[in-house]
Amino acid sequence: MLKITTVDENPEVTTVNLCGRFTGEYVPVVDKELSRTSTGRKKLALDLSEVTFVDRAAIGFLCAARSRNIAIQNAPLYVGLWIEQECRNGPLHLD
Repeated sequence: MLKITTVDENPEVTTVNLCGRFTGEYVPVVDKELSRTSTGRKKLALDLSEVTFVDRAAIGFLCAARSRNIAIQNAPLYVGLWIEQECRNGPLHLD
């Protein structure tokens, strides 16, 4: 299960907080929330401080989000390292 909440208290950044297991099945929902909250004037950020698990599909999404200038905040260490590795290697090929 993944809980998604949006915090819009900062005048410069809208933050989407994820809590739980971020897997491929939730990628479209997170993408829709980011699109819904995007105003063009404010920066977007994904806060992963309460994420307990991330799969390969979610890592691919996070790499794509980063390339769209969406900040990835408070990622667990293994997630940050995995993002760095995958983004450096180019697009992910999912089997």
